[in-house]
Amino acid sequence: MPDFTLIKEHEDRFLPSIPRLPQGRFVSVVILRETKDVAIFTTEGDILDTEKVPAGLQDLTPIDRAVMFKRKQVAPERRTGKAHLRRAGVFPLEVKGRKSQIEDCHLLDGLCGVCPDCLLYGYAAVVGEGARRSRVLTDSAFTVRPYEKVQEFKKFNSIDEETMTSGTITEFDHLKPGIILPCVETLVDVTADEFIYVLGNILKTTRYGKEASREGFVRNHIVAIAFSDVELFSNLELTQAFYDAFKADSSVALEDGYLTLNDFKKHLPAVLDTLLQRVFGAVTIVTDQERANNHRVAWKGGLSNFLSELAEFYANEGAVREFLKCLAESAQEFAAKAPIAEEAEEGKAPTPEEAEEGETEA
Repeated sequence: MPDFTLIKEHEDRFLPSIPRLPQGRFVSVVILRETKDVAIFTTEGDILDTEKVPAGLQDLTPIDRAVMFKRKQVAPERRTGKAHLRRAGVFPLEVKGRKSQIEDCHLLDGLCGVCPDCLLYGYAAVVGEGARRSRVLTDSAFTVRPYEKVQEFKKFNSIDEETMTSGTITEFDHLKPGIILPCVETLVDVTADEFIYVLGNILKTTRYGKEASREGFVRNHIVAIAFSDVELFSNLELTQAFYDAFKADSSVALEDGYLTLNDFKKHLPAVLDTLLQRVFGAVTIVTDQERANNHRVAWKGGLSNFLSELAEFYANEGAVREFLKCLAESAQEFAAKAPIAEEAEEGKAPTPEEAEEGETEA
């Protein structure tokens, strides 16, 4: 892996190897997920998932917001990562001390508990491996504007080739194109290689939700990376802070207009500053906007340079292949030393309900 400037400058924020015990090092990746097509985020039925929540942190008026549940975000990114591991020739995996090699790993019933993906994102009740909590934390993402402002119903029909007649198949509730869902993925106690792997999964994944082979194109924009000793804020808090900022800006048509990516980037520093003042911990945050440090938060620039370096790296197929193989070797070494994944601080593995895998949805 090349010497990324950001990693060199914050080397002490990453672990040299996969840990068995919690180390209290958090890397938060702030993402703006922008729909580039209509999208369906629904758990059951034909209506978008919604939740009634306060509009903002200051404006507590309850509104219904469209929701992208956690599993709708993480499962596609896991599949992206697993596909690239296969392409790099990582499988089959051989682990020292194991009688048989691991032929492959896939969601949901074919998780191996040994590959880099399983050790990062977690798994529940894998035979012979116990269970492991995820070290990639996230939660449901929400639209800033109310549900009724961001959705539309669309009917789909079919053409009978013999009679050349059409008939309506079904009608679905869709999220409109150009809708942005702010969110944060928090990586806990990761190595630098694991950090690069997760960022690749986020930036390479473009299809989310139901009917993803025909719609649901989403572009992920990484707009900040924070290093801390504590989890920073939830997706809902991030969304509410943006709502308050937009409402206070007369140039933003919050109620009847259209929120652009530039609107979000313009207000990002102030939104982050508002949220970080609530944090009980030490924080260093990397963005593209220079901002004066204060006694609570250290602000750094250079995010665009890092993302450019990352793009150059992922454009080199040979380098990526070797990187993924090295990542898998680190996972194999960890698995050989710790054949049964445990929650050491509790003295037992988490139950399937407690484990963070459960990625059953698209």
